[in-house]
Amino acid sequence: MIDIVIYITYALALIALLSVIVFPLISVFKDFKQAKGGLLGFIGLIALIVLAILLSPADQGLFYDKFSIGPTLSKAIGGTIIATYILFGVLILSILYFEVVKWFKK
Repeated sequence: MIDIVIYITYALALIALLSVIVFPLISVFKDFKQAKGGLLGFIGLIALIVLAILLSPADQGLFYDKFSIGPTLSKAIGGTIIATYILFGVLILSILYFEVVKWFKK
């Protein structure tokens, strides 16, 4: 009985994954002008992550040796952490900006 439920769960997860991928692609091809802003944001996010990974150092040490983390994976981990810090900083700055603008509009 449990095996059947697990297979049904896998099938539903696969259907959900395909839906998440296919339906946005359909909407992009239907109305490209409307989807252009979202695509530019997505490309910008990917560019930020790639840039952060390229700028990240490939650290090595006892911690990395303990968990068998090589220089490439270390660089990827550091890059995604740097990208997270940058996105968090942009978030804080945008919140502050919109709050200040809201004060002066009153």
